[in-house]
Amino acid sequence: MLRLIWILIVIASGQAFCAPEPRDTLIVTNSKAWKPFSFINDQGQPSGILIDYWQEYGRVNNVDVQFLLVDWSDSLKAVKEGEADVHAGLLWSMDRDKYLDFSAPIITIDTQLFVNHSLIGMEVAEFLSGEHPYIVGVVNSGYEQEFTQKNFPQLKLQAFANNEEMIEAAFDGKIQAFVADLQVANFYLHSPKAAKLFTGVYHMYSGIIRPAVQQNNSQHLLALSKGMNKISEEEKQRIFGRWMYIETVYPTFLAPVLALVFVLIAITYLVVLKMTVKAKTRELEKANSELKYLSETDPLTGLSNRRHFYQEFSSRVGGKSTVGILLFDIDDFKHINDNYGHQVGDVVIQQVGRVIAELSEPNYLVGRVGGEEFAIVINRLSYQEVVARAQAVCEFIRNLQLSDDGDLKVTVSLGCAYYPHGSDDICLSDADGLMYQAKAQGKDRAVSHYFESSVKEEHVQFS
Repeated sequence: MLRLIWILIVIASGQAFCAPEPRDTLIVTNSKAWKPFSFINDQGQPSGILIDYWQEYGRVNNVDVQFLLVDWSDSLKAVKEGEADVHAGLLWSMDRDKYLDFSAPIITIDTQLFVNHSLIGMEVAEFLSGEHPYIVGVVNSGYEQEFTQKNFPQLKLQAFANNEEMIEAAFDGKIQAFVADLQVANFYLHSPKAAKLFTGVYHMYSGIIRPAVQQNNSQHLLALSKGMNKISEEEKQRIFGRWMYIETVYPTFLAPVLALVFVLIAITYLVVLKMTVKAKTRELEKANSELKYLSETDPLTGLSNRRHFYQEFSSRVGGKSTVGILLFDIDDFKHINDNYGHQVGDVVIQQVGRVIAELSEPNYLVGRVGGEEFAIVINRLSYQEVVARAQAVCEFIRNLQLSDDGDLKVTVSLGCAYYPHGSDDICLSDADGLMYQAKAQGKDRAVSHYFESSVKEEHVQFS
């Protein structure tokens, strides 16, 4: 009897020892009809580029990935309200940045305006002017809706819950044009029926798809970046290659009608070329406006980039008002990159930029002037007020919680140069010297100095 009991104990212990550890669950949301990126296939299962990508994420990180595929607006709401942990991939915009934090790039998309072939004779500029009765389809809450409303407010738009409903409405003659990603349109337009109906006539924009999480969830964003870093480049290319291969992306009956499509493209090419040339001036003006924003903005933090910061710097320091210059960089940033990876380093820079933006007033000049170096110019404040803001920057960044275990600490060394009167001779060198004093004194502190030849200079240190 004792021997039998002992055998049962050993068996039970072995089962307990061999039991698999519980896996974390990650709820990933996106559109249910955004081919080839994310959609529900004929078998009722999630499918697409982003689905394969996040399944690979789950495999390499030992995470159970569950997909919540809904209409586009509902996918944004799911992340915003915490029903999903991460949005599988979408474009950054100023409106989305108000409630989402974005991670590293996954893939680039191109978006075009598609019009019914009956409208080919109309010039692009005339169509974009909106002085006609034709309706343009967009996806509700999609970036194409936001972009078109902003850049072509005169167009008559009709919003659809998803891409599939929009393109079906186009095929049924309910709308005469629509805005869609080129990769999406390839799934629908290369068929005998569709080839006679719509063609792309105008490039709207190109953009980078990134995953996103609920804003101010820096720990989750950091964990996400670490996990994405584990997916090999070879596996990414395998996923993208599978879906971009013509037999997968295009309908199986494309080959027999391919010659017909090429002939149709050749016929329409000259007409489209004429439309494009006549609309070139307007297109360039819009492109210049977009390029101006891109040329002035640091894409990782949303702050002024180095070039734009220095363009504005002279006008901020050359007036009669007081000038406070805060120059600081992230302590031991190379150590962060070496130990956690560059994607985590990008998250750290992004979160530091967010803190700076939240602490800054609209009239401050705030920029990322180097890899991990930032600068702020403040006018019309007293010396004590500027010093207080320098101290607040150090304190808020010091208190950033970027990981659950607290092993990732972020601090900055800051130099604060104050001038009671503006001058064209003011530059960043004074603040730069103070920043290196802060580093020499132990880092994680601000060193401030009052520069005025007619009064006694003050030197204050905060740690």
